[in-house]
Amino acid sequence: MVNRKRKTKSKDPSNRSEPEHASLEPSAPSATSDPPLQWTPFARTIATVFILMYLFVVVIGPLANPIASKYFSGPVARKLAPLHRILFLGHGYRFFGPDPGPTHRLVFRGVRNDGSKFEGFFPNRQNQQPRLLYHRWFMLSETLFVEHANQVNPDFLKNRQRAYEQQAARLASENRTNQLRQLKSDRELELRYHQRASERIDLLANSVAKVLLERHDASSIELFSQERSIPFPEEVLDGLKLNSDQLLLPLNKIGELNADGYRAAKSTDPSAPEEGSN
Repeated sequence: MVNRKRKTKSKDPSNRSEPEHASLEPSAPSATSDPPLQWTPFARTIATVFILMYLFVVVIGPLANPIASKYFSGPVARKLAPLHRILFLGHGYRFFGPDPGPTHRLVFRGVRNDGSKFEGFFPNRQNQQPRLLYHRWFMLSETLFVEHANQVNPDFLKNRQRAYEQQAARLASENRTNQLRQLKSDRELELRYHQRASERIDLLANSVAKVLLERHDASSIELFSQERSIPFPEEVLDGLKLNSDQLLLPLNKIGELNADGYRAAKSTDPSAPEEGSN
């Protein structure tokens, strides 16, 4: 019987294929490969300047709102206002801390073109979603409240005018020209401030009223500001909810819009309701 020998592969390394040999050993880096991209000192300087400018724009928003310094943050914020609006960076977070205080909502009542009446308010968590949209309406209602609350009572203006005339007459009789000039300048600035505040709230309320008028297909609409007070800790422990109607204060009329145009409500307006609204 013939013995058959099993053929084995030669152990000579020269018989191994080149790709197999290449796969077993790591490839050495090429001496001719390009070095990693690095910024030049000039590019780093430009990038650093832009980053610092952006951070300054971000920080100046909270510094200027709601109480700005008339010597620094206020003037700077006014100059950067267009950039804030473009980048959406003009935020003021001091409103939320350390003591937020009561909240305010805008209540509207109107009559549709078909004669039916309607009533609503914002912000409203039931129909304003997502949360970011609710937040925007909340900021609008707070702005309307603040602007309207800053309106001066007509009686106060009359008393201020009477006091100004008396003081001006006294300074004139004493020939105190410099003090009289300064008094007139301060009075003109005060009147200009009140006028601008009145125009600002009228423009804002008129714009909101037009939007609501169009959304509800209405012929007339009234706007009211309503404050929701903060309960005491003892009341919360007794079961009082934060959204309870017991915390709502009486309505304060802002103005109304109809076919004759927008009309602002005066502080002595007898048509302003005294009761709350649910």
